[in-house]
Amino acid sequence: MCVNFQLDPLKFLTDVWTGLSRPMEYLRDPKPGITRLTDAMIHLRSKGEDINNRIRSAELGGLTPTHQVQDWLKKVAAIDEMVSKIQTDHENGSFRWFINRRAVQSLAKVRSLGKDYDFSIVATRLPPNGVRVVPAEPPPANRTMVLYLSQLQAFLQDDGSRIIGIWGMGGVGKTTLLRSLNQELLCSSEAGKTPPMFDHVIWAVASKDYQLGKLQRYISKWLGLPLRKDRTRQAMEIMDFLKNKSFLLLLDDLWQPIEFADLGIPQLPQNGIKKQKVVFTTRLEGVCGEMQARPKMKVECLNEEEALRLFQEKVGEETLQAHIRIPKLAQDVAKECDGLPLALVVIGAAMCTKKTPREWQNALTLLQKSRPYEIQGMGDKILPKLKFSYDNLADEIFRKCFMLCSLWPEDHSISKTDLIDCWMGHGLVDERKFDNINEAYDSGHAMIGGLQAACLLEPGNNKDREVKMHDVVRDLALWIASDCGERQNRFIVLSSVTASQDWHREAEKMSLVGSNVSDTSGLPSNCFKLETLMVQGSISFKSVTGFFHGTTALTYLDLSYTAIYDLPQEIGLLGNLRYLNISHTNIPSLPVQLSNLRELRFLLLRDLECIIIPSGLLEKLVMLSVIDMTNTWCDNWKELSRLRGCLKGVGIVLESIEDLHQLAQLPNVLTWRLGLRKLVGFNEPLQLLSPLQLGSRSIRFSIQMLKIELCESLEVVSMEYDGGGDKCSLSRLEEVELRSLPELKEIVWRGVCPAEMLPSLTMLTISGCHNLSNLSWVIRLPSLEDLTVYRCSSMEQIVDADNEISFGGEEVNGVGAASWAFPSLRRLCLRDLRSLRVFGESFAFPSLEVMRVMDCPEMKALPFGKEMVVRKLKEIWGDRQWWEKLDMKDDDREALLPYLNVGLFGGGGFTVTSTVH
Repeated sequence: MCVNFQLDPLKFLTDVWTGLSRPMEYLRDPKPGITRLTDAMIHLRSKGEDINNRIRSAELGGLTPTHQVQDWLKKVAAIDEMVSKIQTDHENGSFRWFINRRAVQSLAKVRSLGKDYDFSIVATRLPPNGVRVVPAEPPPANRTMVLYLSQLQAFLQDDGSRIIGIWGMGGVGKTTLLRSLNQELLCSSEAGKTPPMFDHVIWAVASKDYQLGKLQRYISKWLGLPLRKDRTRQAMEIMDFLKNKSFLLLLDDLWQPIEFADLGIPQLPQNGIKKQKVVFTTRLEGVCGEMQARPKMKVECLNEEEALRLFQEKVGEETLQAHIRIPKLAQDVAKECDGLPLALVVIGAAMCTKKTPREWQNALTLLQKSRPYEIQGMGDKILPKLKFSYDNLADEIFRKCFMLCSLWPEDHSISKTDLIDCWMGHGLVDERKFDNINEAYDSGHAMIGGLQAACLLEPGNNKDREVKMHDVVRDLALWIASDCGERQNRFIVLSSVTASQDWHREAEKMSLVGSNVSDTSGLPSNCFKLETLMVQGSISFKSVTGFFHGTTALTYLDLSYTAIYDLPQEIGLLGNLRYLNISHTNIPSLPVQLSNLRELRFLLLRDLECIIIPSGLLEKLVMLSVIDMTNTWCDNWKELSRLRGCLKGVGIVLESIEDLHQLAQLPNVLTWRLGLRKLVGFNEPLQLLSPLQLGSRSIRFSIQMLKIELCESLEVVSMEYDGGGDKCSLSRLEEVELRSLPELKEIVWRGVCPAEMLPSLTMLTISGCHNLSNLSWVIRLPSLEDLTVYRCSSMEQIVDADNEISFGGEEVNGVGAASWAFPSLRRLCLRDLRSLRVFGESFAFPSLEVMRVMDCPEMKALPFGKEMVVRKLKEIWGDRQWWEKLDMKDDDREALLPYLNVGLFGGGGFTVTSTVH
């Protein structure tokens, strides 16, 4: 085979010479080459600025740069950086061969980009829809999610809603809801039935480790904008792009407030031509407030039916049908998840291969014993994710307060007062930092609010006075207390005591709250690390004898609401004890050995009827800050005067005016809760504002509760200002009860107004006052939330519209009172008022939620009509016969009927028999 080569000798020699000579050229002085490169780059940079000017002009008309132009600008920016680097290296004396070679190559690229400059079109109008798919599993098809989504879409349509905050506990479905919203907008856009609402829908994740620059880059990439190293330039890039466009920013998992301007988000107009909105999710209600979210929407857990459906979906029909017992066990396991979608999904998936009842029973037992971390997925997918909320709490004190909440049983509604008592007893709310105990309680309530805002506590059965922990959040707290499963026996919560107790060496906190334990005989006697023992509410519990020998580290002991009848002498061994609560027990006296408790700060002796305190004991409790004998008679209370320190809060019952005068003069005692009873032989008006009574400085600024009872001859309670000195205001008084005062005819107000005198009064109870005919003065109480009146046989009207009432010289009658009366009243209970004809005139009741009426046969009218339906009314309790006899308009009756509960009083309240619809 013959191949014929044709070679041009001249071209061959030229190519050879070029290849040999160019390396030699690189050894010349690079300055001329650098100059040529710099001039070319200046020319190219000018072209780039011209292009950017054309783009900015086009964007004012809502156009978007073409991809071709954006690519060209990115290449120009890249070669610009390269040229700058060559210039720097040349100035720093780099080897000329390398400088020349790079300069020649870069010059070729600069000239090539200059030739590609001729763009007739730099921007175009994109299709209006800017929604993109966000990867996600299909959202659960439940009614709750559909309602939330519908509500969100309505907010997007509302021009007044610019920033929308979605908040709720971890794992509740906030991200799922946000993704569902994005998917709905995408589907609407693809369907093309209506013009899209937004030009751009931007998805971004803030996350707990939020960094401004990182989030800017995320948004810039989503919008296809060039990335800048400088955050200010990046913000301007984003802002210039978005300011004349309609957009929706979906911002997920926000843990702290951010400044939209720093991010590059334009100021959102209230009613602009272009819709510009932000929707974000967070676990923290406080973030919604700081971001000025209007509205904010809380995502709640699923109800029991929806939760079971989601759980069954994840388990699968095959597993559910594997054994006849599994469906019921699955229902019980799902119930333990307490409606939290994350737990339902993860545990459901973990159980999909468990096809025997034993496996299901094991999972149920682990959940019931608060050891869910032993179930597949809980320890690595659920609890660590929820722990972010715990880690984000303000400080270690907040975290310890949260942990202590787990010592109450699952699903237990915890009194806020009891919880704050617990925190104070553990030194987490330090009463010594405050002027009086009320300020310490204010601090405790603020901490409860903080935990609720972080979705670590939720409202209890009585949402105003109780809180509780979600079951999974409680499991989280116990898991954290066990060092994330490493030390399982630090916090012990028992409902009963079994023969095998192997935890006593490690136990630091033990709770028998509400248990069926009868005494401590079944408990280990050598719990040397035990610091906390809570037994309250264990109604069968009778004895702690012999237990304290092995628990000398105890600092907190709560035996309240038990059947215990004796406090053993060995309690004197607890030299570290700071908190002792024996309220509502059968203990008749305190042992002398209690004087050894030199660290004791809180001694709670409420509702004991009578307590004997050995003479000289109190003065030895040198650290005592609070002693509460509310509803407990103590004969030698005067020994309080011997205490060296200041008592920040005293609860006490007195039986004579002389005793009240003496209490008012004790300089080191701040009266917190005061009971006045019997007052034998006292027939004069009770001058409560006298400096020798409630008007003293040691009472007026600290009293929180006042109870006057069993005074058979008391006819008048006088609230009278005599004009001397400052007007007295009982600014801290929140609860007042007047009980069994059969001769009481009136409460007289002279020189003072109830609203000024009692600005904080929230609860008022009047009972057994058979000569009282009305309570007209209560209409002006600004904070009154609960009004209960019962067994007052002469009460014809609650508010007498005919008689004028004088408050500090200001005369007020019923006319015109409807608009400002009872501004805060939420619950109204009228019971066994045989003479009551009417409440008074019709009032606005802007806050009323519940009205209860029982055994008021003469009451023929309600103090409101159908207008209450659009306010806050939730229930009207009463018997059917009373309801049918009410004189009311047909449209009022029809509107209010759905709110009627037909019930009977049972014990202290109503027992529901039926709901009328």
